Amino acid sequence: MRRAVMIRSVGGPEVLEIVELPTDCEPSSEEVLVDMRAIGVNRADVAFRSGKYLIQPEPPCGLGIEGSGVIRAVGSGVDRFKVGQRVSILPGFPQGGAYATYASRAIFPASSLIEAPAELDDTNAAAIWISSLTAWGAMIELGRLGAGDFVLISAASSSVGLAAIRIANAVGAVPIVTTRSAAKAEALTMAGAAHVVISGDGFAREVQEITGNTGLRIVLDPIAGRFIEALVPCMAEEGIMFVYGGLSDEPTNFDRKAMIGKGASLTGYMLGQILRRPDRLARGEAFVRKCLADGSLSPHIDRIFPFEDVVEAHRYMESNEQIGKILLTV
Repeated sequence: MRRAVMIRSVGGPEVLEIVELPTDCEPSSEEVLVDMRAIGVNRADVAFRSGKYLIQPEPPCGLGIEGSGVIRAVGSGVDRFKVGQRVSILPGFPQGGAYATYASRAIFPASSLIEAPAELDDTNAAAIWISSLTAWGAMIELGRLGAGDFVLISAASSSVGLAAIRIANAVGAVPIVTTRSAAKAEALTMAGAAHVVISGDGFAREVQEITGNTGLRIVLDPIAGRFIEALVPCMAEEGIMFVYGGLSDEPTNFDRKAMIGKGASLTGYMLGQILRRPDRLARGEAFVRKCLADGSLSPHIDRIFPFEDVVEAHRYMESNEQIGKILLTV
């Protein structure tokens, strides 16, 4: 029996439905059939399901862009992978299209697969790539973050935020993190944050005090809205704000005079900028594998749900209680 999660209509977690599909499915040219072992639950999944993503669902449709599994069959033209190989699935395809990871067995384009790290089990192999490559791509590949640089990581208890903390430390940068929950401060410090700032009135002044005359070299932010506006005075000369989400529904405004005076920039960012460039992806993969090998980077899993509890997994994601990755296991 092959099962998959389907979105029947746009809405809350309750619109997710597990359905049975025909068991016989064969990969076409340049495709691979994977028996799924673990599935990453991402903010992008929640936003897509609720109609708040960059693209809109066209129900009925599947869901999911991240996971791990074992190759069951390969199509013609696939030379890189073989049957029985452990792989991780990267988001090399759009949400809600022909490919989706919320399934017990599924077909994917071979170009969206990457060899699972030998040192990680199936759950960790599903949790490592999106968070690590997202953080690496903005901070290191595009932002050139280096030793001694101050980087501010907002919504830091997310899987991307936690990966960003460890990557910043790996290159000798100084990670300043923000969170709305004082209860998460200790966990963020244990994860490697040099400074934890509780977001709210006056948080930007605290950031300025931490950085002194140096300012923030990089901001990695999935919130936008007024949060970005408050950080403009905290930026270093030619600092870069990377916005990779929109958790705030407020418009994003900023003082252009302050931005111009500092030569600072505000740029949109998404993981696709890394995945669509083979040279960038190769550098990111090499960085992640090196950090896994030396212990400076590892996935941080908060909670694992069985596949059948996908609705509860989405409710938990929306509760904002998690610190790290949420996964489904098949």
